[in-house]
Amino acid sequence: MKKLVYTVMGVVGLYIGVPANGFAQQPQDNVTAYADTAMQKAHLMDEVEVTSTRKLVSNNVVSSQLNSQIIERSMGQSLGAMLERVSGVSSIQTGSTVSKPVIHGMYGNRILLVNNGAKLTGQQWGADHAPEVDKNSSSKIEVVKGAEAVRYGSEALGGIVVMEQDMLPYGQKRASGKLSSMYGSNGYRYQVVGNTEGSMPFLPSLAWRIQATYANSGDQRSANYLLNNTGTREFDFSTALGYRHKNFRIEGYLSRYDLKLGVLFNAQMGDEDLLAERIKIGRPVDITPYTRHIDYPFQHIIHTNATLKLFYDSEKYGRFYWLAAFQKDDREENRIRRMNLSYIPAVSMHLKSLQNHLRWRKSYGLWESEIGAQLTNTSHSNQRGTGVVPIIPNHMETQLGAYAFQKYERNRLGAEAGIRFDWQDTKAAGYDWTGDYYGGHRTFSNFTYSIGGHYHATDKLTLTSNLGLAWRAPHVFELYSNGNELGSGRFVRGDSTMNSENSYKWVTSAEYRSTFLDVRLDAYLQWVKNYIYDRPMKGQHVTVISGTYPLFQYMQTDAFIRGIDLDLRIRPLAEVEYHFVSAMIWANERHTNNYLPYIPSFRFNHSLTYTPKLSGKFAPWLELKHRFVARQHRFDAATDLIDFAPASYSLFGFEVGTEWKIDAHNALRLFVSADNIFNKEYKEYTNRARYYAHDLGRDIRLTLGWKF
Repeated sequence: MKKLVYTVMGVVGLYIGVPANGFAQQPQDNVTAYADTAMQKAHLMDEVEVTSTRKLVSNNVVSSQLNSQIIERSMGQSLGAMLERVSGVSSIQTGSTVSKPVIHGMYGNRILLVNNGAKLTGQQWGADHAPEVDKNSSSKIEVVKGAEAVRYGSEALGGIVVMEQDMLPYGQKRASGKLSSMYGSNGYRYQVVGNTEGSMPFLPSLAWRIQATYANSGDQRSANYLLNNTGTREFDFSTALGYRHKNFRIEGYLSRYDLKLGVLFNAQMGDEDLLAERIKIGRPVDITPYTRHIDYPFQHIIHTNATLKLFYDSEKYGRFYWLAAFQKDDREENRIRRMNLSYIPAVSMHLKSLQNHLRWRKSYGLWESEIGAQLTNTSHSNQRGTGVVPIIPNHMETQLGAYAFQKYERNRLGAEAGIRFDWQDTKAAGYDWTGDYYGGHRTFSNFTYSIGGHYHATDKLTLTSNLGLAWRAPHVFELYSNGNELGSGRFVRGDSTMNSENSYKWVTSAEYRSTFLDVRLDAYLQWVKNYIYDRPMKGQHVTVISGTYPLFQYMQTDAFIRGIDLDLRIRPLAEVEYHFVSAMIWANERHTNNYLPYIPSFRFNHSLTYTPKLSGKFAPWLELKHRFVARQHRFDAATDLIDFAPASYSLFGFEVGTEWKIDAHNALRLFVSADNIFNKEYKEYTNRARYYAHDLGRDIRLTLGWKF
């Protein structure tokens, strides 16, 4: 009860702020908290074509949305890098090719990714691999900053990334689509993305969509040297088919994500002396000429997703929704091995999951009720015959949850409250690298709740607040890891005695918008009991056949996390916009007041965009941008592998382009964008490979797109 009182006292009375309207050619990073009440009552998130200003989630949570223009203009960037456009969002990296989103200091399995209605279940293998999802298959992405565990489940303790497609084009008479290509100077990489959609001429109620992505890159480089063996190959595709008849709709979705990526050579170490030397130098010692070839070591990840959705709307009985999603993840790691055995994967892991989600909603007057249940079964197995002991054991997991929400909306005021019960059963069994049996049977259960609301104080000022109690059971890799991660160059050890995380998080947002000014301020407080993190064990190393690695130990503590996000837009002229995004976060252990590791430092991004209003068919734009990241002074040097955090840095970039509207159906878009234009050499504190190499140098990208 004390926590709740302290939370109320700490948050009440804060702020102003708001998301952007944007211009016709200038993409919006955020969406307004305003919602058309009638529209909200008439449609479901999963059932309507979402406009650029409609939220994918409840109006009573604090969130920001990236639309299709932002996604298209982010070709050549990772999902994590693109999401950094949102205030309060950063990324945790493993080298130059792996990036995970961080929301208010939370990352990994505390951030839930929802793709086309299905929870992404492949993030159970540790921190050295990125989300297995193609961002180009989405038309809008919404970032929820609150603890939305009631609606989405226990893994939404830190926040949610909701990725959605537009509604299938039922009744569309002609096929339409987009085709885009990109060339990037860093890594001499190229990417092609295409999609097309339509409905059957003989049956307009039968609609379809096809999308594909191909990307190819060679060795990338930092400012002053090549990062050998960091090439990538990616091929993704997705297809959707739907049928609609009156109040009934059925839709199927199939996707495949296939990524092969090289691992920086010096992330696979020699003996203990060589490890210490390379950490001290902080960069590769031996550098070979550029190549597009991916050599050993490398990772190969394949993610397959098959989803079926059923919708039935009844004015009398409400709206019914059922989702069933099967996901299969295959991950192989090939390392440099003796006796010419590198072609045999040292790690070969396979994960299968089946999730079912049943939901009912009913609106009556000013009220709306929602009840739902979710069941997920997961099975993980390690391939035999690799000659290497797996980093995590074989395991099976069952998750069952049920929830209820009640909403109220009237004029300027809206509110909601929800409650949920979750039960999880985990069974694991395996042998570690010393030959000892390990694993066990753990069962977890918990109640969670959330309350939230929004209030339109004036036509320009909106206040939104949400308080959530969330929990998360420790994952198998946190309980039982006992091996080295290939991508991060470290040995990770779990703790089978750890308990569930429990968290209170209060997020409050104030938004103000006008013709001249949009400003939004978010503030949050979060208490986490039994916070799980992997701590660098300074001076402790583990030597295995492939080399010596620094030891990282999973452990628990009670944490207190708080921070402020600012999103500001100023339009002095109709053609000119200044955009400023900033975030500050503090994170400490509650009992010792020591700093938690891998918490993002203070940073801000700002840009100046000029969008001239021309009367012809051309719509040009010019954007200048700057990113500043401060040195992280709030870290514990006694436990880090090195005694200091990387220095502050500034990166400059630009984007210039135009769109040519050929006719009512066809348009061409051509633009050039650049990051780190002055080729600054720097290291990011949250990059787990910073001990061995610098971050990426200059990158200039040319993108050509055709909309038809």
